[in-house]
Amino acid sequence: MPAYRLMPDRTITDKTGRKICEVFGAGDGHEELSVAWLMLPAGCAGVEERNDYTEAVIVLSGRGVASIDGVAVDVGAGHSIHVPKGSRWLLSNNGREPLVCYSVCVPAFRPELAHREAE
Repeated sequence: MPAYRLMPDRTITDKTGRKICEVFGAGDGHEELSVAWLMLPAGCAGVEERNDYTEAVIVLSGRGVASIDGVAVDVGAGHSIHVPKGSRWLLSNNGREPLVCYSVCVPAFRPELAHREAE
């Protein structure tokens, strides 16, 4: 049974400063599931996107706002966010500390596609 760690060489940083660091996913032969670490620095507005996968985001630390199809809710450590496939969504950091999360995507998140969309 393989165990995975954060892969710094698979980190992307978009124009807002949001960092996405893959733990495992399509690059490891897991087309059906991926896990990534996310960090939005203080004040980061994030990137509105429409995913072609279902995503669960688990907030580890920090404070922010999650908006899914125009409905916004405050989130912080201990919250989980369910983002249905095809929804327009945005995660932003409105706190003074980094907003740190894990993301689980089904099917696997494709970092190369996210990087292209975020530019």
